[in-house]
Amino acid sequence: MGTFISILIRFRWLLFVASLALLVFSAAGLRHFTFDGSPRAFFSDGDPEYERFEAMEETYGSDYRIFFMLSATEGSMMDPENLRALQQMTEKAWELPYARRVDSLSNYQYTYSHDDELFVEDFFGESVVNDPDTLAERQKVALNDPAITQRLVSADGKHAAVIIALTITNEQLLSGEGLALVKQAYGLADSIKAQYPNITTAATSSLLSTVYNMEVAASDMSLMIPVMFGLMFLILGLLLRSFWSVVVALFIAIASSLGAIGFASWLGLTFSVVSINAVIISIIVAVAHCIHIFTQLLKDMQTLNKKEALANSLRVNFFAVSVTTLTTLIGFLSLNTNDLPPAVTLGNVSAIGAVLAWLFSLTLLPALVTLFPFKPTQSRELLIDRVMDKLALFLIKRKYAVLLFMIALSAIMITLSFRNDLNDNLVETLHEPHIFRSDTALIDKHFGAVYIYSYNLDADGENNAVDPDYLKNMDKFATYLRAQPEVSSVHAFSDVIKRLNKSMHNDDPAYYSIPDDRELIAQYLLLYEMSLPFGLDLNEQLTPDRSHTLMTVSMPVLDTKTDIELDQRFWAWQKENLPPHMQDRNIAIATIWSYLTIHSLTNSLQGSATALVLISFVMLLMLRSLRYGVISLAPNIIPAMFGFGVWYLYSGRVGLGLTCVTIITIGIVVDDTVHFLVKYQKALKDFKGDAELAIRATFKQVGPALFVTTAVLAAGFGVLGLSQIIINSALGQVTAVILLAAFLLDILLLPVLLLIFDRNRKHQYAEQNTAALKATDTHQPDPEATINSAEPASQ
Repeated sequence: MGTFISILIRFRWLLFVASLALLVFSAAGLRHFTFDGSPRAFFSDGDPEYERFEAMEETYGSDYRIFFMLSATEGSMMDPENLRALQQMTEKAWELPYARRVDSLSNYQYTYSHDDELFVEDFFGESVVNDPDTLAERQKVALNDPAITQRLVSADGKHAAVIIALTITNEQLLSGEGLALVKQAYGLADSIKAQYPNITTAATSSLLSTVYNMEVAASDMSLMIPVMFGLMFLILGLLLRSFWSVVVALFIAIASSLGAIGFASWLGLTFSVVSINAVIISIIVAVAHCIHIFTQLLKDMQTLNKKEALANSLRVNFFAVSVTTLTTLIGFLSLNTNDLPPAVTLGNVSAIGAVLAWLFSLTLLPALVTLFPFKPTQSRELLIDRVMDKLALFLIKRKYAVLLFMIALSAIMITLSFRNDLNDNLVETLHEPHIFRSDTALIDKHFGAVYIYSYNLDADGENNAVDPDYLKNMDKFATYLRAQPEVSSVHAFSDVIKRLNKSMHNDDPAYYSIPDDRELIAQYLLLYEMSLPFGLDLNEQLTPDRSHTLMTVSMPVLDTKTDIELDQRFWAWQKENLPPHMQDRNIAIATIWSYLTIHSLTNSLQGSATALVLISFVMLLMLRSLRYGVISLAPNIIPAMFGFGVWYLYSGRVGLGLTCVTIITIGIVVDDTVHFLVKYQKALKDFKGDAELAIRATFKQVGPALFVTTAVLAAGFGVLGLSQIIINSALGQVTAVILLAAFLLDILLLPVLLLIFDRNRKHQYAEQNTAALKATDTHQPDPEATINSAEPASQ
């Protein structure tokens, strides 16, 4: 190792230039950087349920919509003046880019017949609004028609919907055209409110959610990264009392994160609101390496010149930094077991960042240290030494009491961690207050139409959508769904046929049913389609060959458990009551999201187990000790339990973003354990098996670095905890708690375990020395004298 360190020092400027060239190459990949803030980024191309969703969009049109709710501050939305506002909003909405269809009360197609001739007209056309009698009649119909109530108008009539279906693609949405569209849509709403003071508006949709997520993610990165840098390096400067340490660490952190994003962009990886956090993780890993090197460097500079101190610091830390990089890599790469593409990208990009952080801390750092005027910080170091030495003495004296306390605390946290509910919500991606959250809550309150299930019902052949039996089964399914307490409204093709049959019989309620004559149904349908205006045809419900129809079911916001329970309940009813060819599992991106949350947790547990096994194996090999490999498991596993235990007290709700936090943190928390055990092993050898002296020496050598590392890293993730994006803020908050817990376990639980398990090592060393003396018949100094003479030097 000494030769390798000498090479690093001797050829530091050559290595510096080579690393800079690598950094420039990676940064050139940033021109290929892509970001997808939509929920669709969480689904892999091979996901069968997501493929069904995409197939549904290809058949019936894109799922992207904007749902506007117009509300009357006084009176009803079906009052003449308010209806005129609704009419104008509907007409102007057609002019929005990518608008392919606009549905509202004003243009809903009302049917009636006269002399066997079918008439179709706008439900609240101008002639209706100006005729009080007809208006009153239509108002009554609107509040009693199941195809209208809770879909286009609220049950109390004070709120009306304008639903704008769009042709925009995901690529167009992400390119910035989505933001322009949203601004125009809100501009339209503002113009209506300005013209009609009695009207207020609210809007929601997955499209708005995507646009806001992208906007907030960009805002978070532009704000949080500078704040995180400022806070982390302020803490680093205050604790190390070294300006140039901050400068060098900052440079290496930027280089590591920039290089990670650049290489990932070269590889064609797409970033999301989750995977973009690889930037922060790369920064934090780089800073951790720098802290350990600088802590030792500044200490050695009290007695050595800068070059010698640098060589010694690299020599002391190289093995630990390399092992921690390897274990960190294992943790991050274990995310490849996850079903979430953003989690996989996060793991891979963070792994690239970890490798670059290791490389740059060995190549860029030596050159920069020799370039800048570093000075020792003796006063600060002595203070930390005293604190750490007192802690070591306390643990030596109270090891069993501390062990019992840590066991009890760990048991409490483990118990609390298992009380969290696995619950997520697709629309609750942003923290309140936010216009999207408040608008969505209002719309959900009055319409309950935020979650939409879709069923593509197979008619078992072309033109069979007019088959009476098929339509009656569909109507039976719709009737069942409407009876469910969670369902707000059902939009079914069978309702169209029932309404046409009633209209063709002078609106006699007795005929609001499916006719038994297939030919009659076909004739009704033909007359109806010929009378529909452009843009309001049946293509969103009926395939051109009349072989399938789409039924949509609107519901309020659902949590993960309720969503999955409903999906399974509705599917069970289908299997018992519908012909096999009509049975179709719900196609809804929200439900796919719910199942994905469950699968992601399962993947995370499997990945964490894999990572733990591999990391433990690496530590066994590197430390060459089964004893220390087993002991290291406790401070590496338990911190995650602390994190989720505290999270239960704070929230109690684990969403998609937290399902992979264990794997993310396991590779980070093991770093401190590795540094502690590596330094402890060496100290134990130096002090001939005296565990107490070894613990004191280890605390003095590595304790300050662990404290500084934890403070800086927890601060960095704490800043992430301030994100407006719920997934990111939860990730930051829980990770910060896990890092703090890992520090406590590394300086409290790990030392007492070592003290207890190694309490007889001094005698073993003495016996080994005695045996060696007899075997070699060579005079050796007395072990006790060696320990006593070494003890003052360690203090």
